[in-house]
Amino acid sequence: MSEFVTLSKNSPQFESYLLGTFSKDKRALPVQTLNVNSAAETVTFKIVPVSSLEFPPRIVRILQTMKIRSFLFILVPLFLLLTKNIADQTLRDPIATVIATVGLIFAFISVNLRNDYTDHVRGVDRILERSGSRAIQNGWTTAAHIKSLSTTFLALAFLCSIPVMMTYPDVAYLVVAAAVIGLWAQFQKRISFKYQIGGEVSLFMLFGPLLTVSYQLSMGAPYDDESLWIGVVWGWAVLFVVHLRNFINIMPSSQAGFRNTVNWLGFDRSRRLIAIWWIVFLVINLFYHAVYAGKYWGVYVSVALVLLSFSFIAKLKALSSPVGGDVRQVFKYGFTLFLFTIGLWVFECLWYLFLTR
Repeated sequence: MSEFVTLSKNSPQFESYLLGTFSKDKRALPVQTLNVNSAAETVTFKIVPVSSLEFPPRIVRILQTMKIRSFLFILVPLFLLLTKNIADQTLRDPIATVIATVGLIFAFISVNLRNDYTDHVRGVDRILERSGSRAIQNGWTTAAHIKSLSTTFLALAFLCSIPVMMTYPDVAYLVVAAAVIGLWAQFQKRISFKYQIGGEVSLFMLFGPLLTVSYQLSMGAPYDDESLWIGVVWGWAVLFVVHLRNFINIMPSSQAGFRNTVNWLGFDRSRRLIAIWWIVFLVINLFYHAVYAGKYWGVYVSVALVLLSFSFIAKLKALSSPVGGDVRQVFKYGFTLFLFTIGLWVFECLWYLFLTR
């Protein structure tokens, strides 16, 4: 039988219920959060026995907890760099490449898990119903366990980085830069840097230039401007998705006091931000392809994306309210554009790798 417990932030039991450490055979599922991320925060928990919870298959839980769908954000840039260096015959250290690839995947899993923990504790995933993996909120595991797993994967990522940094010292500088950004992000007093004005710049660096250039050097390949530009284009595309996600949550996140660039701009101006962001992406994507990938692919890819973009921008312009199904339809269309771009880019890389030899 379930019971409900309401605790304020200054209650001695608050943290143990939030982290799930109050009991080994029960889960505290948050059902209501008031005054989130403030000294007056109160949370109502539904206390249920673990034995009464319905669990999906283990593999489903594992994949959803790790946010397997988000792996596109790490696997695609690694694939782009890998195929580029294979085609250019500059991949000089396959062993270091494998170690770096595994290490980056471990680091990405760690970041995903840590984000789930942080966003649960700071209220983001308790307010935004579609945010995070929902593993904690569904009672599949506890926040304390997620935090422990995150630390484990981070340690594994660090172990993988040691031989790469010892072999290629320049990689160490980039790893340190990424670590500084990551530490700054995780030790914000109020809330994750994802929900601070301008915090998206950190995401751009982590998923853009820092990622691509460090991976390029980890292969034993020399630095080149193309690896930097891949990072710029990819980081910009990732932030396009971030802005889209923040846009569909603009109403509940604003009411809860979460801050990011989209919330700060408001509904009307954030529509313009997303449209302009996508247009700038088309420009830098065309520049990259024209300089590094050949004019044919630059024109082909750009024309295809521009034609699809008219409808997307029209849908953005037609929005009159931040609530309702139209906002989610705009997100789906924009995310489809993102996926279509990935598909074209991957096909292009395979074309150069196998069909131009």
